[in-house]
Amino acid sequence: MKIAVLGSTGQTGRLVVARALERGHEVLALARRPEQVRVPASANLRVVRADVTEPGSVAAAVKGADVVVSGLGVTRKQDPAVLSDGARQIASSAPRVIWLTSLGMGATQGALGAFNGALLKRVLRHEWDAKDAADRAVRNAGGTTVHAGPLTDGPYRGNGHLVRAEGFAPRMIPPRAPRAGIAALMVAEAETPRFADAAGIALFENR
Repeated sequence: MKIAVLGSTGQTGRLVVARALERGHEVLALARRPEQVRVPASANLRVVRADVTEPGSVAAAVKGADVVVSGLGVTRKQDPAVLSDGARQIASSAPRVIWLTSLGMGATQGALGAFNGALLKRVLRHEWDAKDAADRAVRNAGGTTVHAGPLTDGPYRGNGHLVRAEGFAPRMIPPRAPRAGIAALMVAEAETPRFADAAGIALFENR
């Protein structure tokens, strides 16, 4: 399978690239600055320059890919439109999209309860509308949104799974998610689609 990874220079995106390579897939690592891609060298890896602010570059970069997995994010100094524009470009040019976003927004609004939901919206106010637009663009195109709680750099012990948003009971304390686990779940969803046109919530059980 050929997997294109958007946001491959980010903390989670790098792990998605590494996981896909580990699973034996051909990987296209998309990056605005290819020299910043820090992943293991592999004959199955090709680093491709792509910038969502340059119309057409993303569509050209993902041509031939079976699926696009996105770990794209923005900092407070970046224009959040990168998220919504990127999602629209990917949704219109890729056969399938798996998009990482935050638990408590988009299709999962209400999942954290009223207080924490309002707090999350305040914390993410810089990018809230853009994230919401990105979520809708991906799902309207038949893609999958993966909603994760606070991300950690802890180890992944194979204890993660995705659950459908509509079956998730609101929680006062957001479930934490190791980045390595998110990468594993997103690559698994790429390999065996279970959440097409739907939102999946990432959960990691204690072991």
